[in-house]
Amino acid sequence: MEKAFFELSKGKVIELYNQLKEMDLKITYSLKTNPEVGKILEKETDSFFSVHTVEGLEDVKSFERVWLIAQAWNQDEIKSLIDKGITKFIVDNSADLNILKEFLKKNNARIDLLLRMKLKENTIFTGKYFVFGMNAKTVNEQIKELRKNKNIEKLGVHFHRKTQNVSEWNLVRELNDALSQETFQQIDLINIGGGLPVKYKNTSDKVLESIFKKINELKNFLNEKNIELWLEPGRFLAAQSVKLKTKIISIYDNNVIVNCSIYNTAMDSMLVSIRLLVEQEKEKGKDYTIKGSTPCSLDIFRYNVKLENPKIGEEITFLNAGAYNFSSDFCNLRKLETRIVD
Repeated sequence: MEKAFFELSKGKVIELYNQLKEMDLKITYSLKTNPEVGKILEKETDSFFSVHTVEGLEDVKSFERVWLIAQAWNQDEIKSLIDKGITKFIVDNSADLNILKEFLKKNNARIDLLLRMKLKENTIFTGKYFVFGMNAKTVNEQIKELRKNKNIEKLGVHFHRKTQNVSEWNLVRELNDALSQETFQQIDLINIGGGLPVKYKNTSDKVLESIFKKINELKNFLNEKNIELWLEPGRFLAAQSVKLKTKIISIYDNNVIVNCSIYNTAMDSMLVSIRLLVEQEKEKGKDYTIKGSTPCSLDIFRYNVKLENPKIGEEITFLNAGAYNFSSDFCNLRKLETRIVD
């Protein structure tokens, strides 16, 4: 049976990256979103990379461009990272920060450091997700102390809202409320995370223009304070650069079965309830459910899509399919090939 595959457009990756760079921002791509996109960015652009695990370092060669996000580390691990040439770190809790501070007391290492801060999120999903970061009071106190540390070169603040964030972009006001004027005077950069929305069947990207205006407003605000603005896009760069190419292998009772599963292509559909766009979808047509090839009742790409007379062997192409397209081993499924074009 012919296998499904991902089609990654190198040209689209670079186009989207340049769109963000035109805003005069520093970019650190969130590598976990899609490592294959990261490889293109490393080779073709000046992007930095946010890496969330030591294992994730296998997907990047330029360690000097890595921001390593700490999670439950120890001093031996910190030393190993610095020995590799990784000197940029993001810390989101007091326990990991204390371990880093103890390490710096004993070692003559020079690092850049961001403290991750919580910002209030107004979402119906609050309670479903773990909220990373220290509260504003702790961040302000720690920045004041850390600024005196001669081992720390660049010092700053990081925060990150949930993916597909479309409403919470009053960044100047929120940061003014959270950070003291003394903190603004002591930091060198702020990373506002990612969360740039992407268009799916059940979500819109129409607010992007207004979001970019808000980001530009924050950039001008920080420029006056000589603070760099960084952005950490993942989904925005990865999703839109990739198509998922599948073939119809069965049709019955208005169900279209394709030759792959959400379990090895689109886990995002299950985790954050997004529905991929279908290139063959019509305004008029017959309603079909597009289901994956496993016996799981949750293995559904789209519950309701209009198609015109689909046939076994024809192609179904899912758009904006590049974000979090990781694979599981459910039913012994295999990871799909990614084919790079243009």
